[in-house]
Amino acid sequence: MTVPVKILSVLAGLSLAGSARARIWTNDRGATVVAVLVAVRDAEVDLKLQDGRVVAVPRNIFSGADQEYILEWAKSDGTLPDTDAGAENPPAQGDSGSRYVPLEPNWDAPWPERVAVPGFLLVKTIQETEELSVHETDHFIMESPGKLPEAERMILARRFETILSALAAVPLNLAVARRPSRKYLVRVCFQEEDFNRAPGLRNGHLKFSPTSFTALLLRNKKGKLLKPELDPRFAVTHWAAQSMDWEHWLVDGFSAYMAFLPMEKEAPVFRKIPERLAAMVPRAVRTGRETLPALADMLSRDSAHSAAEHGVSSRGGTLQYWADLLWMVYWSHLEGNGKAERLRSYLRVRDAEGGGKARAVLLDGKTPEDVQGEMAAAWKKMGLRLRFSQPASAAADGKSAEK
Repeated sequence: MTVPVKILSVLAGLSLAGSARARIWTNDRGATVVAVLVAVRDAEVDLKLQDGRVVAVPRNIFSGADQEYILEWAKSDGTLPDTDAGAENPPAQGDSGSRYVPLEPNWDAPWPERVAVPGFLLVKTIQETEELSVHETDHFIMESPGKLPEAERMILARRFETILSALAAVPLNLAVARRPSRKYLVRVCFQEEDFNRAPGLRNGHLKFSPTSFTALLLRNKKGKLLKPELDPRFAVTHWAAQSMDWEHWLVDGFSAYMAFLPMEKEAPVFRKIPERLAAMVPRAVRTGRETLPALADMLSRDSAHSAAEHGVSSRGGTLQYWADLLWMVYWSHLEGNGKAERLRSYLRVRDAEGGGKARAVLLDGKTPEDVQGEMAAAWKKMGLRLRFSQPASAAADGKSAEK
C-alpha cells in the first residue's frame, strides 16, 4: 500500500508511546513521523506506522541522518536495531585526553559544580556536496544547503554543545540531560528569505520548532561570514522544556534563566548569579514602582501564551519576563540552601502525579501570597524592593463587590 509523500508533513510530533522499537523519521522540511523500517528498495522504503499500516515512502525525502540509517540498515540485512538514532551514544576519547560530558539523569548532581564543557569537540562530516552537506557532533546533526566551511560548522557545534552541557548541569532531570533518543537537528540557512519561510518560533537568528532548529548564517558579498548573531541558549532551553510538557510559567522562566546565564569563553558560569541579576533589574521593578504579576496568576497561566514574547532580551522586556527570571533564580539559588530542592521536588511529583499535587509541593503548605513574601524578603537583602499585583481572581472579586 502506498501513501502520498505528505504523510511526513502532516503526521508531525506523534507520541512515542507504544513504539519501543520505532524511530523518529524526519523529512526534508523538518516534519516527523514515528515508524519502524521494514523494507528498503532502490527508490522507496516501507515504514510501519503506530497504527499498524505499512506505507511506502520515497527515500530521497529523508534527512541526512535518516539516509545514513537506511544505508546501515540495508547493509545489515535488516538486523540493525530499530531504536531511535543516537540512542547508543557513548562518550568518545579525544586526542587531548578529555572526554565528552555524559548527559545522563541528574536528579542528585551537585549544583552548580557539575557543569563542564567538552574539552574535545568532534565534528564528523557525513556528506559534503554542492547541494547538501551533513555534519555530526556528539548530540547534533547539522544540515546545510551546500558546503559549510569549517569555521562556520565549528561555531554551530561549539555553541549548541555548550548550551547542552549547561542544561545537563542543572539538576532538574531535563529530557535533554538524558542520553538523547535521537540526535537533535540543526538546519542552516544562508538567505533571510529561506529563514523566514522556516517553521517555528523566532529568537534572533534562530528558529525552533518541535522537530528542529533553523540557524541563519549571513555572509557579505565576498562570501565571508558576518559576525554570527547566534545564541542558542533561549531557543534550546525553551524547546527542551516544552518537550517535557512543563507548566508554561516554568518553561518561560527557565528559558529566560538560561538566556541570562553569563557565558565566559562559551562556558556557563553560575557564580554570583543573584548579584548579577539584581544589578540588571530595571529601576522601576527594583524600587517597587512597577508591580510584578501575582504568583497565583503565574501558576494558572494559560498555555496559549507560550508562543508570545519568545524573543525578549535579557536587558529589557516585559514585567512578565522579569517575574519569570526573578522566580527562577530565587528557586534555584536563594530558596532553602540554594540547591533548587523545592523546584526539584516539584518536578518529581509532577512527573509522577500531575500538576495539582506538584503545585502544593511548590507552595509547601503556604498561600501564594506567603511565598511571594518569602521571595521578596530574599531579594530585599540584595537591594530589591519587589511588589506584586493582586491576583486576577481577587481583582475580579473586588470589581464584583463594587458593582
